Amino acid sequence: MVISFVNQKGGVGKTTTAINLAISLKKKNYNLVFIDADPQGSAIQWHSIEGNNSLEILHHPSPVQANDIKELSKNYDYVIIDAPPAIGDITKAILAVTDLAIVPLSPSALDVWSCKGTLKMIDEIRPLNSEIEVKLLINRIIPGTRIGREARETLKGFQMNVFDTELCQRVAFIDAMTSGVSVMQYAPHSKAASEIERLCEEIIPQVTMEESQSQSYNQYQGYSNKLGDNIEWATYLNQEN
Repeated sequence: MVISFVNQKGGVGKTTTAINLAISLKKKNYNLVFIDADPQGSAIQWHSIEGNNSLEILHHPSPVQANDIKELSKNYDYVIIDAPPAIGDITKAILAVTDLAIVPLSPSALDVWSCKGTLKMIDEIRPLNSEIEVKLLINRIIPGTRIGREARETLKGFQMNVFDTELCQRVAFIDAMTSGVSVMQYAPHSKAASEIERLCEEIIPQVTMEESQSQSYNQYQGYSNKLGDNIEWATYLNQEN
């Protein structure tokens, strides 16, 4: 399954959410690869911080090819793609091969308005990918605020599917990213970690999840971080071939 995180606007928590979801899936013993398609390479920078190597990350800041993704998917349960914060060829190519597009957005008016451009772009690629599923993710809510409480009502105007899970703006997310680990590793019993786990449960079919949970979690526990493990896309494809 190919899951992409897309939004033309930066600062909506796209990379943070993509990384933490990927770690949550890995924690459940799913085999996955993370593609950082953003030229800024934020996920690559996170991955390079000493002390964590919980993901296999490929850096590919250019349009992906459908055949490459199809071939890659044969070796993994999930391919997670972090798209760049822009409407362009890279994001359109990603959407053309995506099974589930997650659009994170905060409840601010600017984010809601900018989301329209992202959804328009998705509609434009539907002739190439009619099976794509799109879901909005309410992110960076400030707990206890009126705007946070009204966020879901505001999104009804899009007539799009919205995740039941909402992610709040929590210090644990920031501290975990700064430390180069996921929030589940940094603060496993925190509200932030619980929110990510609930999001993961929404994405994974329940039967599949129960089968995975019966397996050992040891594979997830023993990762360390090495800068050399950040693999360039072309190098990876050459290794596969």
